[in-house]
Parts: sequence; structure tokens; C-alpha cells
Amino acid sequence: MLQTRKGSPPARGLDALPEPAGRDVTEVLLSVLRSIEPYEACILEAERDGDFEVAAFLRELRRQDIARAREATRLLKRSLERAEVNAMEIGVARVELSAGS
Repeated sequence: MLQTRKGSPPARGLDALPEPAGRDVTEVLLSVLRSIEPYEACILEAERDGDFEVAAFLRELRRQDIARAREATRLLKRSLERAEVNAMEIGVARVELSAGS
């Protein structure tokens, strides 16, 4: 029942975290977003097989993935906003330096 169907990406868990310790935070947050997998087909299959415990487990996994994706999206947006502010500050500083020369 829990076999992966052709065309369905395999479910990802904790092993979806990046291997190299040096990856930056943005890549880790993006990996959270990529971990969202389509659970609906597996949930329906479990229900068809009468395995309601597995179906409930998959629903909970889906709920947790959605919550993590929302938080990752919020954090990515915040990071991008900070990067934009920093880039603008650098641009202003360069203009001021150029004007002072």
C-alpha cells in the first residue's frame, strides 16, 4: 500500500535536510518548501485499502508540512526584505562616496 507510484515523488522526511553543514539558511528554508509532497493520492489509496490509521497519519504529515512551508515562506520573505534594504543601503553609501570624491 505504501509503495511509491510511478510519477509520484517519494515522500521526504528528516533526510531531506541538506548534507553539507555549510549551506546557507535560504537553502534550508527552500528545502522545507520543496518537501511538500502530494499526499492526497496516498491518503485515498490507504482509505480504499481500509487502512484508516495510515490515512490519518498521512493527513497529519500533510498538515505539518503545510505549517512548515508557511513558516519557511514567512522567513524567506523576511530574509528577502532584509537583503533588499541592505542592497539599498549599500547603493546609497556608494553614491555618497562617489559624490564626495
